[in-house]
Amino acid sequence: MPGNVTRSGSFGLVSGIPQEKSDLTLVVMPANPFAPEARKGQLHVVVEADQDVSRGRDACLLVLRTIRRVFYEDPSFSVTSSLRKAILAANRALYQQNFNAPPQKRAVVGLTCAVIKDRDLFIAQVAPAQAYVMAEGRLRALPANASWGGAAIPFRSRALGVSLTIEPDLYRAVLRPGDGVLICTSNLSDLLSREEVTRLLRAAEPNDALTGITDLCRRHQIADAHGIVAMTFARLSPAAQASPFSAAGMNERARLALSGVAERLARAGADIVWLLRGPAEREARRRAEVSRARLAEEERRLTRPHDEPPYSADPLPVPRPLNLGDPLSKDANHRSSSAVRASPEMPAAPSALLGEVSFRDAPAPERVIDLSDVAGQAVFGHHARAKRPGARPSARPFEDRSNPFIRLGDRITQWLRPRPSAPPRALPRQPRTTGLSYRRQRPPFPWALLLALVSLISLLILYGAALSREYALREADNALTEAEQAVAAIRGAPDEATAQELLIEAEESLAALRSSDLITATAAHRQRYEELVREYTRALAAVQKQTYFDDLTEVTRHPLPGGLFDAVIVPPPPRTVTDTLSFGSIYMLDTNAGTLYRAPRGGGAAQPFLRPEDVIGPLSVGRVRAAAWRIDNIVAVAQSGDSGPFTFYFRSGNEWRYSILAGSEEWGRVGERFRAVNYEGNLYVLGAARSNVLRYLSGEYGSFPLPWIQNDGGRDVGSAIDLAVDGKINLLMPDGRVLIFATNSAGERAFEREIPVPPIRPPLVTATRFFVTGPPDSGSIFLVDSFNGRIIQIDKLTGEFIQQISAPPDGPIALDQLFSVFVDESGSRPVLYMVNGSQIVRGSLPDRPRPFREPGSPTPVVTP
Repeated sequence: MPGNVTRSGSFGLVSGIPQEKSDLTLVVMPANPFAPEARKGQLHVVVEADQDVSRGRDACLLVLRTIRRVFYEDPSFSVTSSLRKAILAANRALYQQNFNAPPQKRAVVGLTCAVIKDRDLFIAQVAPAQAYVMAEGRLRALPANASWGGAAIPFRSRALGVSLTIEPDLYRAVLRPGDGVLICTSNLSDLLSREEVTRLLRAAEPNDALTGITDLCRRHQIADAHGIVAMTFARLSPAAQASPFSAAGMNERARLALSGVAERLARAGADIVWLLRGPAEREARRRAEVSRARLAEEERRLTRPHDEPPYSADPLPVPRPLNLGDPLSKDANHRSSSAVRASPEMPAAPSALLGEVSFRDAPAPERVIDLSDVAGQAVFGHHARAKRPGARPSARPFEDRSNPFIRLGDRITQWLRPRPSAPPRALPRQPRTTGLSYRRQRPPFPWALLLALVSLISLLILYGAALSREYALREADNALTEAEQAVAAIRGAPDEATAQELLIEAEESLAALRSSDLITATAAHRQRYEELVREYTRALAAVQKQTYFDDLTEVTRHPLPGGLFDAVIVPPPPRTVTDTLSFGSIYMLDTNAGTLYRAPRGGGAAQPFLRPEDVIGPLSVGRVRAAAWRIDNIVAVAQSGDSGPFTFYFRSGNEWRYSILAGSEEWGRVGERFRAVNYEGNLYVLGAARSNVLRYLSGEYGSFPLPWIQNDGGRDVGSAIDLAVDGKINLLMPDGRVLIFATNSAGERAFEREIPVPPIRPPLVTATRFFVTGPPDSGSIFLVDSFNGRIIQIDKLTGEFIQQISAPPDGPIALDQLFSVFVDESGSRPVLYMVNGSQIVRGSLPDRPRPFREPGSPTPVVTP
């Protein structure tokens, strides 16, 4: 059983949005002590491609699947050998895919593989890749990049998929408690200095390091990044090591002892299972183990250098001569004398007729005594010997002719003779079993002993599980008590600053509770936990002014897979308009495809309303850049080509009409900050002219526009990312500040004031979009924080922070791709329409939270 515990976590950043699980990372943990992952170790892989996500994603997924399959299926005991085989197999698969694909769809991949087995760390890299290892008291970058004194490596020089020959770089280190490893994509190498990596790997938990990396990417505006952080900890916590006889020390040591007993019992159970499977499967298992041991020994032998023979100046000894026996002449003489003695042509001696044998003749055959039981058999055997080829003629011709009659008499005598009975037995006859009785019988299988052993193991497992559950329930009860005390202390805080600190402690306690499955194991614990969550939500709403949507629903979804909306427009209630058909829909803009969609206001499928290549009169519609509501219908602004003129499209009845915007042919290529807003029929454009807002008067779109801002007050208007007009010009800056421009008493359109970002927790770092409600002297500003998935409401006049609104944590809809918002104030309660990636969701504005020290009933918010 290893003495260390490894905890790891992965992070992914796609288009600036954090992802809980990244498709370009792989973390394989053992499911049980007998899984292949436990034998080979924990596998961590990070891959990156040289193409965009749509082209390189399939290649990265192919590499990840191949490495995982080959690494754990390889029978070798060597982790380094299995890693190398897995990377070579992934390279062959990717090369074959690139060979069969057209050139524009080929992709090459770089990777970093880290395997943690017990206390050993194995790393295999194919550049471009980046890894940072803190082990054995040293911090190393693998490979050493430019910021660490190394040289940059081109992407296609050694990546997977370039050729069939590839050789990964291999490293090995020994991990102790407190050591860690960070593997990431190569675009983070210039940001991670030695001090920054030391701070990240010295964090208390891997999640803290992941949060630091995400903040670093956000500060440097890194849109896409992926990686894994793994840290090694001791099995006993510092508190248990410091005080062995404390509650924590006893509980942790008891848990370790029970896990060791369970592991030994499970191993014994596995041996019993192999014993019951039969000799054939046991023999197959033994042969597989012998084969693996032979392969391991062969690999170790190949790694050892050969022993060179010692050098000697003396000549080699002369070999001994062969012994060929006697000369051939002696052997020939011997054979000739034998031939003379055995020749049948020589005359026989006279005494041979009397039965004597000459010394030169072959010896006469001796008479064989027949020991047969029956006289007829003896005669038959004698007769058979007489019939042999080369036998001499018999001297008893009468006896030979009378043999058949003798045999017949013997048969009659034998038939008439009474048969003897079997002799009496001293021992009783034993019944024979099936098969050959003279073979050694195997002893009977000890079923009773096996049943007793299985029962004992089952009882021990049940007792250990019950004891472990009792310890877990006791710890859960203690954690609930601590969390209740932390939440109760918030209400008793003397001021809001102290309440903020206590709220952080309560949040950490609740996070620890949510990670445990035993919080809801009993009805009493479940009731206490639910009441604790409700009380924490009330305290959160009072201190941090955090509220949740209570009726968040999906209105529509993008009709194309992978499509993303950019903005949503909701018509106001009709007042002086008789044709209200267009007021029954909502309108969505997809700036990536340049298409304007519409969907029923109550919910339904989205249909294209204005898209590129549509023909309106003699004009072909270009890419739609912006859309807005103008008095009674929807209007849109589209651009012909990438740098062509802009066209203003409006509805007349059930048809589209158009008007080319004067002077737009000089705007050229516009960026993502291009906005077009309609207010009282006038069209305001941001992003066309540098450091200014252009205005087209109503109905005069063929006339050249006028710059609206005459005095910017020294503010950088060119960096504004969004525009709203409520009688005044409201510009949103990237950091969340709002600049307001208005006509002053002298008639000059100049800078009026700035609304700073309110102090909230967590702080607002980057704002994506905003929406302004009400007339210039009232209303609110809604800021969109895509990174934290929330909407911040502030007062437009005073800049006071009102509330921050999020989706319920346990709700069915998560605002993980929140991008823009539209506030509909036509009802008794404002309704927020939000763009959440490929879907449009809707929710009512929650009530304003009560102040922290105001007495009264708790704020009515939704329980997450």
